[in-house]
Amino acid sequence: MNKKISLGVAISLVAIGCAITFVLTWTVSLKIYNGKLVSSDTYEGMYAKLREIDATVRNNYINSVSDEQIANGVINGYVAGIGDKYASYMAADSYYELQQTNSGIIMNAGFDAEEDGSGYLLVTTVYRGSSAELNGVEVGDVITEIDGKSLLSMEPGTAAGRLSGEIGTRIALKLLRDGEEVSVNLIRQQLEIESVTSKVINGSVGYIRITSFNGKTAEQFAEHLNTLTEADVKALIIDVRQNGGGLVSSLKPILDRFIPAAIIATAEYSDGSRRTLIETDSEVHVELPIAILVDGGTASASELLAVALRDECGAVLVGTQTYGKAVMQNTYEFPDGSAITLSTAKVYPSKSDSYDGIGLKPDYLSELPAGAALGSLSDDMDSQLQKALEVIAPNNGN
Repeated sequence: MNKKISLGVAISLVAIGCAITFVLTWTVSLKIYNGKLVSSDTYEGMYAKLREIDATVRNNYINSVSDEQIANGVINGYVAGIGDKYASYMAADSYYELQQTNSGIIMNAGFDAEEDGSGYLLVTTVYRGSSAELNGVEVGDVITEIDGKSLLSMEPGTAAGRLSGEIGTRIALKLLRDGEEVSVNLIRQQLEIESVTSKVINGSVGYIRITSFNGKTAEQFAEHLNTLTEADVKALIIDVRQNGGGLVSSLKPILDRFIPAAIIATAEYSDGSRRTLIETDSEVHVELPIAILVDGGTASASELLAVALRDECGAVLVGTQTYGKAVMQNTYEFPDGSAITLSTAKVYPSKSDSYDGIGLKPDYLSELPAGAALGSLSDDMDSQLQKALEVIAPNNGN
């Protein structure tokens, strides 16, 4: 038999429920408000300190400083303060340069340069067939003037942005080389970054060097690998020495050429969730003995390539201990064209322990000759390459 309650009791129960809901909501809201109040007070104290410092600098510093210079310094200080050694803030021109590099297509006079700490720019790469190469620009040249203006008179961090420009426009540089000044006039071009090269060694061993991973690397790798397999090579050496990484997304099509369907690596994010980072799904793959050349400059995506080929294909690592970077970054763009890069996930290979902060230990430890620089050695003098040849193709007829 159903029991009925009076209207008064029903109203009382509803009132009690509303009261409980109000109290809970108020408690939660108060906690959130108090948290924001503390945060607001903290930030206001920080801003007050910055205003004090700014006033002191402007009233007493012997040199003038621009608002842009101060703003960039504050932002860079914040990024440095979060403790992420891979984080960085990029002004709009620097971020544009990064986008070009990642795409594999650059629009400049055919070289890369970076600040050397003196206020000048140091040429780090000269691209083959570029205006820079044709006009004799060399790695190691120091750029002291751009279009007649000394780099020392430019705002810090702005000189590199002056190197880019509209295709077909000219740029005049003054270089310092071995104590002598050299003047060159270059033309800005659209160039595809050559991140992969190859050759056949001793008639039967294919050699592929990957210098970075960008939007064109996988396509270039496929072309070189096809050429080597058509030459009927019996073994393969992949050289990722001094390869600091790049786009992880370029790894999948490369690994698809060697590894049947498999989960290669996962990424763990700040909320503890894990997602598949790289999964191969190719039904056709190359089966060759593989040696991978590594060193202390082998990092990030190049380490992931090495560990995947070692775990899944039995490849051997030759050289020295790798850098040890198994942390993935994302880049976030702001409306003014600037951007910030942050570490957002830890990377774990599917069949090996994490190598972050440790590096990959080579199966065959081999050092370069004392004082030797990679890139300046002939094949015969490259002791790491010779060790790889010995390991991967002991009967190659040497």
